[in-house]
Amino acid sequence: MFKQKTKDENTPVEQLSVSAFGYEILRSDLLPELLGKQERNILYWAGRHLARKYPLHTMEEVHAFFVEAGWGTLEMIEASKTEMNFSLNSQLIMKRMENFNHQTFSLEAGFLAEQVQLQKKCTTEALESTKRNKVFITVQWDKKDTIE
Repeated sequence: MFKQKTKDENTPVEQLSVSAFGYEILRSDLLPELLGKQERNILYWAGRHLARKYPLHTMEEVHAFFVEAGWGTLEMIEASKTEMNFSLNSQLIMKRMENFNHQTFSLEAGFLAEQVQLQKKCTTEALESTKRNKVFITVQWDKKDTIE
């Protein structure tokens, strides 16, 4: 079949966009079906893998990555010596929470855990929770459990 070339064929991948419906059908319908009961665990470790593939050096870069990836606006709520608390929100997240009974943000939590681990050089773990149509992610680490 002949395909006419358009100006869009030369557009870099980073500048292309996907509809919210296309994103949500994969995220909220297909992945839960494919991954079943292990969805949260698999997505968490997939998020950690993505963070190793796209290492970021500052929290500002992490915030920018979340926006660029379409994951939402990541905001640090508070931080202590061993933990950081974040909120994650966007219109897409609000719609997902309104329209789908099942939603997980473990991909984002895993990604954030690994980025903090890379930056802090300590073993980290992240926990996600939702409350009143908001997503919260807590990243915890142990300064004694260092990595090289």
